[in-house]
Amino acid sequence: MATPLLLPSRAAHAAAATCASQHLAAATSKEPPPRLRRTGGSPGPPKSLVLSHAAAGRMDEALDAFAAVRSPGDALAAYRAMLAAGARPDRFTFPVVVKCCARVGGLEEGRAAHAAVIKLGLAADVYTGNSLVAFYAKLGLVEDAERVFDGMPVRDIVTWNTMVDGYVSNGMGVLALACFQEMNDALEVVQHDNVGIIAALTACCLESALMQGREIHGYVIRHGLEQDVKVGTSLLDMYCKCGEVAFAENVFATMPLKTVVTWNCMIGGYALNERPADAFDCFMQMKAEGFQVDVVTAINLLAACAQTESSLYGRSVHGYVTRRLFLPHVVLETALLEMYGKVGKVESSEKIFGRITDKTLVSWNNMIAAYMYKYMYREAIALFLELLYQPLHPDYFTMSTVVSAFVLLGSLRQCRQMHSYIIRLGYGDKTLILNAVMHMYARCGDIIASREIFDKMADKDVISWNTMIIGYAIHGQGKAALEMFNEMKCNGMEPNESTFVSVLTACSVSGLAAEGWIQFNSMQQEYGMVPQIEHYGCMTDLLGRAGDLGEVLRFIENMPIAPTSRIWGSLLTASRNNNDIDVAEYAAERIFQLEHDNTGCYVLLSSMYADAGRWEDVERVRSLMKEKGLQRTEARSLVELHGKECSFINDDMSHPQSEAIHELSDILSRKIGETLDGPSNLCDSVSSAARRTVMPNKHSVRLAVAFGLISSEVGTPILVKKNVRVCNHCHHALKLISRYSGRKIIVGDTKIYHVFSDGSCCCGDYW
Repeated sequence: MATPLLLPSRAAHAAAATCASQHLAAATSKEPPPRLRRTGGSPGPPKSLVLSHAAAGRMDEALDAFAAVRSPGDALAAYRAMLAAGARPDRFTFPVVVKCCARVGGLEEGRAAHAAVIKLGLAADVYTGNSLVAFYAKLGLVEDAERVFDGMPVRDIVTWNTMVDGYVSNGMGVLALACFQEMNDALEVVQHDNVGIIAALTACCLESALMQGREIHGYVIRHGLEQDVKVGTSLLDMYCKCGEVAFAENVFATMPLKTVVTWNCMIGGYALNERPADAFDCFMQMKAEGFQVDVVTAINLLAACAQTESSLYGRSVHGYVTRRLFLPHVVLETALLEMYGKVGKVESSEKIFGRITDKTLVSWNNMIAAYMYKYMYREAIALFLELLYQPLHPDYFTMSTVVSAFVLLGSLRQCRQMHSYIIRLGYGDKTLILNAVMHMYARCGDIIASREIFDKMADKDVISWNTMIIGYAIHGQGKAALEMFNEMKCNGMEPNESTFVSVLTACSVSGLAAEGWIQFNSMQQEYGMVPQIEHYGCMTDLLGRAGDLGEVLRFIENMPIAPTSRIWGSLLTASRNNNDIDVAEYAAERIFQLEHDNTGCYVLLSSMYADAGRWEDVERVRSLMKEKGLQRTEARSLVELHGKECSFINDDMSHPQSEAIHELSDILSRKIGETLDGPSNLCDSVSSAARRTVMPNKHSVRLAVAFGLISSEVGTPILVKKNVRVCNHCHHALKLISRYSGRKIIVGDTKIYHVFSDGSCCCGDYW
């Protein structure tokens, strides 16, 4: 099954996400990629010349004809013809054969050639040994390369360079540097050449090994290799990748000869170290000195453009490469896509993506990342699911990017499918991905699964601890979050600013005011951190929970940084929970000054007016929303039972058991003494007209809970996810229903998980 490569519209993507998510299990059943692609050589053209010499017994001429073949496929075909004709390969034949096998990925034929080398007694030949080391290293079989290397009785400088380069090409920088040092000791009278120096400097880049890089630089100076332009370029590349741009600039300034590669490397180094202005200046100097801009120059410039707030520079480069006819070029197009994504121009990214005729996995990854950057999670999910039907396989970057988007679906079943797929791809032990999986489980309601993953993680980083702390926080388990924080410190892990956001959130959600102040002061006094807007937001939540709105206002006014809509939103929430419309209007006014299209603010204010019976104000807010083209999100609640998901909207009658569901909801309303004789004054997200006719016990969350009660075993908890805030009336009713039914009812809304049990909620009626 194949899907079109042209990118659908955003609306199509959003619609596709809902549909495609239903087929996630089928999509993720695709077999993961093999660790090593084993292919044979291509048959190539006729081998008549080699065959004719061999058939006539002219073996020397047959070998000469074989050596003259340039195409790897043709060379291997000629080699097979030689063997078939009885020609005996020699030490000049095998290096060519093995090199060709490496180029076409012909592992089995390469191993057969290796066996023939041993059988013919050529294993001691240094040239053949060098080719075998390079062959195995190129195919990722480093241990096999090491065995050949260790078994060679004689090694020359090429042997050592090949082994160092083999480690580097497989990302093993530490082993490459160790081998380079061993080479230095073994070849005391032989000077390193530029090939070995360049390979060692690349290893320094892999490991950010600045000290070793400087030692190599010293060796280069002592032996007069600094005049070599390739060595000089590798040195400045090493310094840039180790974050020492000043050293790179010194090398660049003293180089007697520069090539386009040198200039590209310097421009790329500035971009890598987030110095876009210097990258642009370097580019202008390059042009002034008469060097011709190439595709690599443009790619490096685009990386710098992505770090600017405006798309102006990027669009200029885009226009330049278009005029120079550099396009189409998949790497350059992918760089353009990434640049537009990082400056927030998703529409431009979509256009570029749609025009790429031969998309690579990097192209797909960057388009997914562009959606994630703009919080367009449905589009990211739809594109990821489309990727699964392409002849490509998601990699580490794909999974670490897209996993968090699946929180939007709110489905534990799909969480488990994604987790299973990640394990089958071989990323089940990768810390970055596991952190995202932990967050996914926590946000979808299974904090126990999050903790199980956390406990099994071999390499926990600060994000792992932060994720677990915030997971407990949003589940109303503030004390567990603080215990996790203390355990983190006992394990020697240094908290960062995000850690304290998680800790303060836990204190706020669970009403731990005294502990919140202790931690807020601790981050400044013990850790020397300067509180940011997120920390002040948590503290305004904490103060608002106490009910003293005057104290909240004084705290906001005394903040050393300008309040954002997040801060004023905390005051608005506090005023709602204390039924203070005057303060709510003041907070809403401040929010509208910062964000003219804050739908949530309009909805909450409308709800408060309705609570007070101020229907003219309700209509005024409704009219304002209509003028601005703002629409309330349709309330939808999802309940999962027996591996299946059921979704409900307000007053939903589409379910096959709707009659029983509504009947039970009515019975529960009577049992808990709920009054249903007036219009709903709640902020469930429906239109103003509908809000007056839909009774609270017909709200989506109430129908989902009723369905859960009649469809699950007695005594089992009910888990419901809601896409908007739980309204006041339903929150109160669910507390009473939990007591009447003897069930634990867990409802996750846009902020936290409410755990209703025996007539109370973990949030303490503040959310």
